[in-house]
Parts: sequence; structure tokens; C-alpha cells
Amino acid sequence: MADSTDPAARIIDRVHPEWAEHQVEWRWLYDSWEGGERYRNATYGSIGGFPLYNLIRHKRELPDPSPIVQPGGARYPGQLDYWSDDFEMRRARTPVPDWVESAVDTHLSKIYAREVRREAPEDVQAWFDDVDGMGTSIDEWMRDVIAPLVTVLGCLDVLFDHPKDPDGEPIASNADEKAAGTRGVVATYILPTNLRWWRLDARGRYAEAVVREYEDGAARFRHWTAEDWTLYDARGELIQGPETHDFGRVPIVRLMMGRKPRCRNVGTSVYKTAASLMREFYNRDSELILSDTTQAHPLLQCPEDYIKADGTLPVGPNWLLPKKKNAQGGTATYEGFDVVEFPKEGADSLRINKADLRDAADRSAYLQKPAGAAGSNGTTVAQTGISKRLDQTTANDFLAKVSGRLQSCEYEMVGMARLVLSDGADDSYDDVKIAYPTSFDLFTAEELAKSIVNLQDILEKVGAAPKTEVALISTLIRAAIPGREDEEYAAFDAEIKRLVGDRENEMEQRSEAGLDAPPGRAQDPVPVRVTHG
Repeated sequence: MADSTDPAARIIDRVHPEWAEHQVEWRWLYDSWEGGERYRNATYGSIGGFPLYNLIRHKRELPDPSPIVQPGGARYPGQLDYWSDDFEMRRARTPVPDWVESAVDTHLSKIYAREVRREAPEDVQAWFDDVDGMGTSIDEWMRDVIAPLVTVLGCLDVLFDHPKDPDGEPIASNADEKAAGTRGVVATYILPTNLRWWRLDARGRYAEAVVREYEDGAARFRHWTAEDWTLYDARGELIQGPETHDFGRVPIVRLMMGRKPRCRNVGTSVYKTAASLMREFYNRDSELILSDTTQAHPLLQCPEDYIKADGTLPVGPNWLLPKKKNAQGGTATYEGFDVVEFPKEGADSLRINKADLRDAADRSAYLQKPAGAAGSNGTTVAQTGISKRLDQTTANDFLAKVSGRLQSCEYEMVGMARLVLSDGADDSYDDVKIAYPTSFDLFTAEELAKSIVNLQDILEKVGAAPKTEVALISTLIRAAIPGREDEEYAAFDAEIKRLVGDRENEMEQRSEAGLDAPPGRAQDPVPVRVTHG
């Protein structure tokens, strides 16, 4: 913490209330997406003097609550022996699920499998070809960086600026800037945990912002205003600035996947439900591992007088356990050893709970068939992807919504990139066209073939109730092929009306001719005379 009496220190110590409320959630969502050791070792505060991990410590795994009093009066919570700590054993041995990462990869692979059409003038196209100054195209940057982060975190900030001046080269004119390549624009993403304080204008744009940066592992703070920026170290001491810019406002835009209703600058994560279920599954799985490990080493009951004063039990060669001889009376008898059988109901319940959580996560990401589908012997059938006909409509709607938000994010970034390119003169994107896909191929090949055959069979039998059949088939087409443009659906409707009308006319002609066989039914064969020359 910097010196609070210094005005500069007060700037870098500012924390926005919305940031303070959501920064732990943002870190947790990011850790859930990254998974692995980061998820296992990430902490989110403390409880009872112990770090609060994604794996929750049980009450029975806490130490003796009576504190340990050290010389001098210092008091510490009771300690646990690491080697007898069930919690640490569970944390070390439980594999981390990859549900969030898997759902993100599955959904975005579907969206970016289709071409994103972009049409832009020369200045914006130059930025599309190299968005970050390292040769990364807009398609690669959106697919691999921006789209995963903004969908997982719910919001993401992107900073736009001119490229840095090459070391040792003086920039004295526009020609020097062009030769040095400093008149372009580069974009850098900022995690929401690193934009700690902000002030918004009436249009919801940044009027002021404090961004935490890292240089060689050391934290620094850059204070942006509409006129300049100033760089401070972690103690609030000035490093550089103030440096003026000509952008007219803070060149940072916050991308969102929908805004939280009671917040002005916080987005909603697409995968928060999946992350919550993933954490619960992780904890249930750790319980099952502990249960199975404990039951693999059964307890043994034996006569009390066989146990020594130090709590040990004498065992002979080859792990032989002697039986106690009872010589009282006329007949010698022996006391037996018994193995304590563990109850299995608790572990079975955990396994059922894990299956329920897996099903719930699949439903939240549209990665399953509902109960009763082919091959199902439980509540749902988990799938490796979303290419299932029964989920066609809901999954397509979900992907279309995500796709539309990503399209809006690109437009917002184009506006800010153009603002920086023009040094505050223009932030429009009316002459830029970006079209994300709105329909997706979610059928398997087998299901697609069956759908085509069924549709052809239906079309062969139409004509008896033309208006009703046109309405029903049009509805069926929209359910089977969702997300198309209105013009395409209009063309489909015209084809259906024409076909049904032709079938209706054909049925009338057959009726007038006294032919009862409907279209598609084989007629009696006509005999053919064969002659030999």
C-alpha cells in the first residue's frame, strides 16, 4: 500500500466498489477456465486461518480450535500434521475437471468453423491484418484470445495506442512517424482484475481509469485521463509522465457479454453455471477418492489384551496374527480377529451425485441428449459435442446469441482503433461490415441423412390439406435449419407452396380421371410385348 498522504499514492490506491465486489469472482472464473495446478492451488481469501481453495476443508479437517500461545503473547491457530491431514491428501490426489475449458473450446470451435465475413476500408484492414503489433490477424486474435476471455469472464478491457517509438530514433515529423511505423494502432487486452478503478462519462465510456501493469514481475500503475497518462510504481512514486495524447478520451473499451442488471460496468459470464458445477464435482470427487482410499485398508478388531501400551499390535513372520488362547475351564478356546466392513452407501451416493452434476453441466452447455434418447440408460447421455439433433434448436439459439455478442465486440474495437488512428477525429464504423454466423451445422451425418429422407417422405404425401401442410412444413424447416436470414426462409416457403400446389393439382386430376392411387404409390404394371427380329 502506498503512502496515503501523497496525492499520487491516493490515485493508485483507488478501488472501484464494483471491482472490489467482483474481483474474486473474476479470478475464480479465470482459474476455472485455465484449470490444472492453477485451479488446484488458487486461493480466495482464508477461513479459520487457512487458505480458502477451490477444494473446501471440512470441519473435521480443521485443527484444534484452541490457539497456540507463543512466547511474547502471539497467538496462532492450532496446527495439523501435514502427513495426517486428509484435506491435503484430497487436494493433492484429486484431478481437476476441465468442464469450462471443454465447453469454451466446443462452442467457439462451432462459431469460428464458419467464416466471419469482414469488409473494411484500408485503414481498418491494416489493423485487421496486425491487431497487436506482432503480426496476429483479427481472426486469430478473436478466436484464441478475446472470445475465450470475454465469454468466461463476462467482460474484458482492450487498450488501443500507437506503437512504441523505436529506441534511439527521434520522431520529429509525420514523415518520421510513418518511417518508424508509429502511426498505426496496436491493441492490448486488460483483465478486469487489473483495471481497479474507473470513472465513466454519461455514455458509459471511460473518462478516467487506473490500470495495474507488470514489468519484470513488479507491479506498476498507469493513470489514464482524456488528455494524458501517468505511470507510477507500487509505492506511488512517479516513473513517467504525464504524457499527453490526442485521443480525446481514455482509449480503453470494455467488451461485455451482457451487463449485470445492478452494475454499470460488469458483464455476465456465459460459463458461470458450468464453473460452479465443476467446483462442486471437484469436491465430490475428492470425497470419493478419500472414501475409496480409506476402504482399501480395512480396520481390524482384536482382543484388547493383545494391544501393547504404546498402541501397537505384535505381528509374526509373514504378517501372521496370533489368536488369543483361553485356557479357563476344561476346553481351550481362541478369540478370533474380525475385519470391520465399511458401509458402501455413502460412496454410492457420491457416485450418483457426481453423475447428476455431470448431467447438469452438460445441460447448461447443451452437450447432452435428454432422457430417453437412443443409447440412454440413465437420466442423460453426455456427449463430446453439441452436434445432436434433439439439441439443434436450443444450442443454435445459444451459439447465435454468443456469436452476435462477439460481433458487437468487434464493432466496438473497430471504433476505438479508428479513434486512435485518427488521433481523436473519428470513431465511426459505419463503413465496416462484420458478419458472424447465425446458423450452425449441429446434426450428425446419420441424423442429417434421416432428416432428409423423412422430409422427402412427407413432401411425397402432401396435397390433401394445402394451407395446413404449408404452415406445418414451414415450421419444421425453421426448427431443422435455425438461424437463417428472413430472405432464405422466404425462399424456402415459396418452394414449399409451389410443391404443395403442384401436388394438390395432381390429386385433383387423378380424382377426375378416376385414379385412386395417391402420388408415390406404384401402379399396376403395363404388359409389354417383346418381339424378336
